[in-house]
Amino acid sequence: MNQKLSFVLIVLLLTGFALISQATEESLISVESHVDRATITIGDRIQYTLMVKSDSAVKLEPLALGSNLGAFEVKDYRIYDPEKAKDGKIVNKSEYIITTFTTGEYVIPPITINYADPIGEKKQIQSEPLFILVKSVGATESDKEDIRGLKPPIEIKGKYWAYLLILPILALLGAFGFLYYRQRTKALALPKIPEELKKPAWEVALLELENLKDSDLLKKKEIKKYYTILSDIIRKYLERRYEIEALERTTYEVRGELKKAKAGDEATDLVHTFLCSCDMVKFAKYIPSKEEIEKGWNEAFTIVSVTKQEELQAALVST
Repeated sequence: MNQKLSFVLIVLLLTGFALISQATEESLISVESHVDRATITIGDRIQYTLMVKSDSAVKLEPLALGSNLGAFEVKDYRIYDPEKAKDGKIVNKSEYIITTFTTGEYVIPPITINYADPIGEKKQIQSEPLFILVKSVGATESDKEDIRGLKPPIEIKGKYWAYLLILPILALLGAFGFLYYRQRTKALALPKIPEELKKPAWEVALLELENLKDSDLLKKKEIKKYYTILSDIIRKYLERRYEIEALERTTYEVRGELKKAKAGDEATDLVHTFLCSCDMVKFAKYIPSKEEIEKGWNEAFTIVSVTKQEELQAALVST
């Protein structure tokens, strides 16, 4: 009995030391990275920002970033002088202009920051991976035709009465064209409101989640398509729920939008964790297990459920 009790105490002590060590490390140093755009065309330049915030007793090693950006190459960079934050931490910020000339889905891998803690022990910390979609430049109609010279004036042969016959025909065609344009304009002025916009955002999201769950995408092994739809359901829900832009934003930007909208720390953290796991499947070609797929759907359901209560309460207050 004493041996079992001793074993439990040792496990608890080791767990406590691990948690304290992790909290201490996070208080010593943290790293943040983001890009200004997550979707570009070939040759477009992206601004990649890396920010390391550390205790004054921490010594950072020089960063060699150029060879660690996967398919991207550095075109220009700027390293700012270290600044002291209000909490006394030292902020080291650097910006890199990067680009690539091949299409596809790419990942800017985690950047490893080497440092020495206050007692001189060498350690590492990594930034989060960032996902970039590179599209090809679509051809326009003007690209399909060469520049041609002006054609000579058309010579109309015939007598004077032929001109008098043509003019009424042109006037009649013009009248028909005007009436068609007017009817077309009226039709466009009053678009039909989609049925889904007549329902609460949470109701639409839950219905779409159930439809996705009942689909055969997983049976067909279309995991990436499944996660793309799953991510878009939550992003569309967030746009309507908090009146923010989410579909065309990166995961990092969505987190910032939620903070501006005062969505709350719990909802913001849930969304950030969920979107990061979706990005790993969509862009990094990660193959999740059956348990991870089920967990992802449950996380999406939880996001809607948690924020749904706030939405209903806000509606009651307004009435």
